[in-house]
Amino acid sequence: MSNDVSNERRDAVRAQAKKVGARIRRRKVARRTLITVVVIAAVGAAGWWVWKTVTPELDRPVVEPKNLTGDGVDMLSLIPEDERPAMADEPIAIDVYFDYMSPDAGVIEQNLAPQIYELMDEGVVTLTYHPLSLIPNESNGSQYSTRAAAAAMCVVSEAPEAFRTFNTALLTAQPEIGTEGPTDEELAKIASDAGAPGLDDCISDHTYAPWIGEATTRATSSDLPDTDGIRVTTPIVLADHKLYDGGLDDPADFSQFLLTLQSEQYYGDTSQGDSE
Repeated sequence: MSNDVSNERRDAVRAQAKKVGARIRRRKVARRTLITVVVIAAVGAAGWWVWKTVTPELDRPVVEPKNLTGDGVDMLSLIPEDERPAMADEPIAIDVYFDYMSPDAGVIEQNLAPQIYELMDEGVVTLTYHPLSLIPNESNGSQYSTRAAAAAMCVVSEAPEAFRTFNTALLTAQPEIGTEGPTDEELAKIASDAGAPGLDDCISDHTYAPWIGEATTRATSSDLPDTDGIRVTTPIVLADHKLYDGGLDDPADFSQFLLTLQSEQYYGDTSQGDSE
């Protein structure tokens, strides 16, 4: 009799253990399913956000900005024709390649640009800005470099007379590296304050982001036109297609660089004669 009771107890314990094990397995399966669903949802949300905000160039047509000279914004061409200064026969062509988030770009704008604009007003130089997206991953995921450059293309395309003010505004009040930077709405407000209202859709849709991507690829992966193997990795200043390698915060050094170029124009490159 006792053996029968023991067997019944063992059978009962085994049955209960099976039930407990089944519940545990069901909970594990449910937990795994929930985690999978959450991960898929997160990936899906992240993918949508990347498509919408981070990489708008994917599967989107490239819209060519208006009022450009090559890949750049020729500042002289933005001035009404009857207000342009009389130009020298061979003005020095200055090109600035930059990223709106790069601190070096701000240094150039604050230290060298005033002198360059003054020389442009005197007809001595031309000035062309080339907004690029060199550090798109340095804005905490917001792709500010691309968004700001694309917004600049909205301004130059629709309200070219406002570009100089907009450009200077972005370069003299830059966000810190690693921060999100101004939102699209804030960029549209800056554009409006600069004299280019009504660009909210162009800026928020990142209309010119695909073009900025292509322009950046051209500047970083192949030699710049008419240069001796110069490619863009950081903001740079060229004068007559030659790299200025002096201090970006030193207007006197830059002035000397331009004077040297002028001397070479009139007298030829004297470096070979000096070395002999």
